[in-house]
Amino acid sequence: MKQLVICWLLTILCARLDAQTNKISGHVYDEDRNPLGYVNVYIDGTVEGTSTDKDGIFEIKTNALGTVTIKASFIGYEPFSITKDISELKNLIIILRQKPENMHEIVVYSGNYLLKTSSALESKNAVDLVTTAGSEGDLYKSLSMLPGTQVSGTDGRMLVRGGESRESQTYIDGMHVMSPYTAKTDDVTSRGRYSPFIFEGINFSMGGYSPEYSQSLSSILPLSTKDDSKISKIGASLMNVSAGGGGTKAWEKGSASFNFNYTNLQFYNASLYPGEKKYWGKPYIQYSGQNQLRFNVGKEAILKTYFAYDKTLFRHTQEEPFSNIVRDMNYDEDNLYLNSTFNKRFSNRQNLFIGAAYSWNRKIIDQALTNNDRLNVSEQELHIKAKTAKRFSTLYKLEVGMESYIKDYNMNYRGMIHQRSKFDNNISGLFFSNDFSLMQSLFLNLSARVEYSSLNNSLAFLPRIALNYHKKGVTISGIAGKYQQAADNDYLMYNNRLSMENNLQVMLGFYYQNNDKIYRVEMYDKKYDNLPLLTGGKYSSDGDGYSRGIDIFFNDKKFLENFEYMVAYSYNDSKRKYFEYPVADTPEYVTKHNASLTIKYSNWKWRSIIGVTNRFASGWSYHDPNREGLMNATTPNYNSIDVSWTVLAHKKLIIYACISNLFNRHNVYGYVYSPVADVNGFYEREPRMLYRSQSFYIGVFLTLGNNVAYNTSNF
Repeated sequence: MKQLVICWLLTILCARLDAQTNKISGHVYDEDRNPLGYVNVYIDGTVEGTSTDKDGIFEIKTNALGTVTIKASFIGYEPFSITKDISELKNLIIILRQKPENMHEIVVYSGNYLLKTSSALESKNAVDLVTTAGSEGDLYKSLSMLPGTQVSGTDGRMLVRGGESRESQTYIDGMHVMSPYTAKTDDVTSRGRYSPFIFEGINFSMGGYSPEYSQSLSSILPLSTKDDSKISKIGASLMNVSAGGGGTKAWEKGSASFNFNYTNLQFYNASLYPGEKKYWGKPYIQYSGQNQLRFNVGKEAILKTYFAYDKTLFRHTQEEPFSNIVRDMNYDEDNLYLNSTFNKRFSNRQNLFIGAAYSWNRKIIDQALTNNDRLNVSEQELHIKAKTAKRFSTLYKLEVGMESYIKDYNMNYRGMIHQRSKFDNNISGLFFSNDFSLMQSLFLNLSARVEYSSLNNSLAFLPRIALNYHKKGVTISGIAGKYQQAADNDYLMYNNRLSMENNLQVMLGFYYQNNDKIYRVEMYDKKYDNLPLLTGGKYSSDGDGYSRGIDIFFNDKKFLENFEYMVAYSYNDSKRKYFEYPVADTPEYVTKHNASLTIKYSNWKWRSIIGVTNRFASGWSYHDPNREGLMNATTPNYNSIDVSWTVLAHKKLIIYACISNLFNRHNVYGYVYSPVADVNGFYEREPRMLYRSQSFYIGVFLTLGNNVAYNTSNF
């Protein structure tokens, strides 16, 4: 593998292209001609940019040619944009106009993060994601570097503040995504189905989010696609695991975008793990495609339709520990997602949103649990939403809306026993949110959601309150709210009358921003109720639990020339009485301490961004039958050092390489024990580890089109 890595890195070095360096320069002022310092000025669609100095002066050195778009943004001011030939962008005079409503919606920007009213949203962009070492270009893996998240163990899915992965929900353009993750095997962890480059806005909320979002107990991830794309282009990508391509056709009042991707791990397996060929009857293969149509249907009115489909196939040999059972599991999955949204902004500062989304997922698995069995699972969901918002004065803003989820689940298992389960669950909700400006620096949000579930004929009132104080870069935020979520289908298939799971969240946060630095501390307490509990072979809703902790985050984008660092630490104390836990215990997926240190080095002479991440987690709890008590032992600590290298070889060519777990540490996620003790009464065990503790990816992304620079998205 080392020879292959060296070969790829030499390829990257040889791919650098010489280009003429141009300069973009100018001054930024407010409307009274006072210079504005620390304004973000950048070339749209690229990672090239800078901040003005205290006198409002900026200069950008770039290899870009032709016509480019320069943008400038600053807290409290309307964004500025100008498109010209690069030769005309010297000694610019940029005037930023103050944004009047900013005083009534507290917005604190710092690096990659956004905090807004009671939503505590975290905002990132695609370049931030893929240049973070350890992300492997995956949306959810990159988010797992943030405070409040935990190392996901063996499945790759996101865990937030002591919650299960299913407690975190994903939305695209405000509409729910039922199945955001790909399939998982012993050799391949789950990944996000959707490329981060498709989205213009990527947000992440770890609690205290708006009542607009439902069916989540830990976090939400709202993703926003572009409202318009005025550039026609085509693009292609080639990785050591996949190949893809697509493009956009733009016209005066709309655009159409397409993207296709083919993933096949046969070459990856053969080149890096040739001894494993015998375990793969059919390599992991996925076909995927996305399409989006956008139409400007009037003044500040946009109609968008997004469609995505993927099919996953593989056949893999599974060996059961402490048994002679060997299964040749055959996996076949289809996943479809479609949404349509309409947005309209009126001249009286009122907004209208209408949306509908359809999700469908079908899995057929032969040899799923034993030889000669078959599992067939089909799920579908229709999500409908409408909302409107209006600012009535400088002191008050109101948002109201309504939505429905129409869900259908069908499971058919044929093996030594035949089991079927089919049920519908329709959830309807009304929500409203009130924003008050109590004084210049004090803001209050009162909101609530009323929700009805047809499955258990329940009606719930879910109130929330948030109070924010903001003064001279310091923000203090207190949030409290009640949230609920339907029990998992794995439990509902045995008892579809289970109550809605719920929790009460309380959060207190302190934030400080100064230029390119941010310091952040958040404390939280979540109390769970109505969790599924297995007693006497039957499921009830008598479980409960709690999760509390503290998250600390430091980010300095310019602590040394060309260097950025990010430090995240989370402490979580979580116990639950649910599922097979008869008393409150720490679940096996929870780690008490999580920390990460990320350093990025940007060298524009080399056209490179080099990232290093060191990820640490304390051990996972597990049950050792050789000891007294339940969940009575802890695995060794987790540690992984990941490295990535992004080369901006040309304004239309990006090369990306990453190695996870550079030193090939064999992290242990738990143990599997023999069901039978030996002659001495001792139960033997085998460690639960990723079959491959290390991974290596490299990709080349090429985009062709007018005025396109460092934009690997085909959308």
